[in-house]
Amino acid sequence: MNRFLGIVFKEIGMSIRRPAMWISHILLFIFYGVTIFNPEMDGNTVLFPPDQLWQSAGYVLFYGNMFMVLLGGILAADRLQRDFKLGVRELQSSTPLKLSGYILAKYFGALIAALIPQFIWVVSLGIYGFVFLGTPIYFMTILLTAFLLMGVPAFAFVVAFSLACPLVMPVRVYQVLFTGYWFWGNYLAPGAFPTISNTLLVPCGKYVLQGFLGGFPTTYSHLPPSSITSTDAVLNLLILFACVLMVLLSLYGYLRRFEQRA
Repeated sequence: MNRFLGIVFKEIGMSIRRPAMWISHILLFIFYGVTIFNPEMDGNTVLFPPDQLWQSAGYVLFYGNMFMVLLGGILAADRLQRDFKLGVRELQSSTPLKLSGYILAKYFGALIAALIPQFIWVVSLGIYGFVFLGTPIYFMTILLTAFLLMGVPAFAFVVAFSLACPLVMPVRVYQVLFTGYWFWGNYLAPGAFPTISNTLLVPCGKYVLQGFLGGFPTTYSHLPPSSITSTDAVLNLLILFACVLMVLLSLYGYLRRFEQRA
């Protein structure tokens, strides 16, 4: 357990010390601050309407996922490959820590590190709303609930692929392909281009937003009510975590064969 936790905390520490992680997220926070979460120019729009707090929290996470999860997947792409490139994995394999423990430790370390910026962003919005906008203090609880339902599954799905795929292709190639997939598979309208964005295999959080949280707040959207139900949202989450499990099992099988050949 000590070795497992050691790898987890080491992975978190290495990730959060990367300047690129914080520079990219700070720029993204500024972008969100002056665009998506800026009320209409007439000044009459309420940022977090008191009667639509759940919808507002879902809106925050939905648009946060659009770029934050993308950054998380890009930044996590070299975390496992790095150990093999630098020869660290050979040293780790000589310890009593099993391969399964190593994979899970790397996965949870990379996942927690990827979640930290979004967690900070969500908490900051909750504090800002309470201090400057007069939103009730329990809005923080609503935001954190939306974070658990929309942010965590999205990052869990993406980080699993970002650890596994770069072992069979160059990191830069994966990052480019992943960026294309992220927008194609989550945000393109099916009527405009063939896409899987209307299937249950989407991690962007729209099923939870529509099925659990009431959809987009009318402050920002005048779309008609969605046909997505809470059952659809549950199925979406189950499919995402099943995919995570399959990717990690595939990664275990690949590394096991690799070590046996070595």
